[in-house]
Amino acid sequence: MPAIRALDKLDDILASSENFLQRMHERGNDPHQNKQLNRLFSPSEAADMVGRDRTTLARAEAELGMESLQRNPANNRRLGYSLGQVQAFRKFFGTLPQRADSDPPITIACQNFKGGVGKSTTCVNFAHYLALKGYRVLVVDTDSQATTTSMFGYMPDAQVTQEQTLLPYLDSSESSLVYAVRKTYWPNIDLIPSCLALYEAEMAIAAHLAAEDDRAKRLEFFSELKFGIETVSQHYDVVLLDSPPALGLISINVLLAADALLVPTAPRMYDFTSTVQFFRMVRNYISQIDTTKEYRWISVLTTLFDQRLVSHKQFFEVMQACFGDGILQHVFFQSSEIINSAVQYLGSYEQPKPNRKVLEMLDGVFGEIELRILREWPSKRAMLHEKGIA
Repeated sequence: MPAIRALDKLDDILASSENFLQRMHERGNDPHQNKQLNRLFSPSEAADMVGRDRTTLARAEAELGMESLQRNPANNRRLGYSLGQVQAFRKFFGTLPQRADSDPPITIACQNFKGGVGKSTTCVNFAHYLALKGYRVLVVDTDSQATTTSMFGYMPDAQVTQEQTLLPYLDSSESSLVYAVRKTYWPNIDLIPSCLALYEAEMAIAAHLAAEDDRAKRLEFFSELKFGIETVSQHYDVVLLDSPPALGLISINVLLAADALLVPTAPRMYDFTSTVQFFRMVRNYISQIDTTKEYRWISVLTTLFDQRLVSHKQFFEVMQACFGDGILQHVFFQSSEIINSAVQYLGSYEQPKPNRKVLEMLDGVFGEIELRILREWPSKRAMLHEKGIA
């Protein structure tokens, strides 16, 4: 078979695939069209989430304008409450878990330069977990692959341009990140989206920095994302950063913007080796850029854990020995349910009828991280003390 010019072949591939995406977009059959949170919470679930009994919620419906709740025509029972309605109950009864104004918002980077370890899946599902608990969440997608952006209902490049990402702020065209914040179909999750142009623009910025003679200005650039997040973070409890699977200019910005690092890694030798190399490179960058940098915590999250494999169980013990209290005790199990949900551009928490075993696993993982967040907020110390949590 004769060789074909690489550019010609790539043009053919892009023409056919982009045409397909465009047709799906026009027909309204792509997963990003009018995405909604369709999960309803039963009166019992809502009562647990709000911290009040079912009867108390029912009595508050009229005051909150919920008389038109959907009901089963056969028995007139409520079909359930939306998350927005649960949030309204929480606000009405004063049970929102949000930080006090005196507590700092916390920025957590989900980061590892090894791809395929569930980084974006972890970030999206953690955002959903926090939102269901009642926290105000900002998700910042800094990965040009834009998986997280897609999961929140926006089609990268078709619905998100370079001007709507971090880039206008990073190149000083904008003085804050307010312009980039978008609402999502989750009532308490906002998003700063990404698209492929983020990678192309990063290369242009790299060339600009290479030509910059003032070393101080070059180093100052790596703190730009931190400064940008500070322009919007007062409206949130938690800011989640989904980082690219590589240590480039954007990733270094993420490292310096984060208050804490969440590092997903699989219990396999080559993933472990890659993670150790990641930590080595992080240390090298920080030692050269900002030796005063502090993290509230650095946590390794074991992902893609297959309970059927003895090797995974054995290697998890190795990871526990190496990382000590830096590794989370709960693990993110490999699950076909999570994979199948992702194919539908859904997180496990937003399935209309979620798999309870999967949710229990995720609750264990994210509950452990939530506890680390709560320990950073002085206003929560009394509550943690009452529960016997140090």
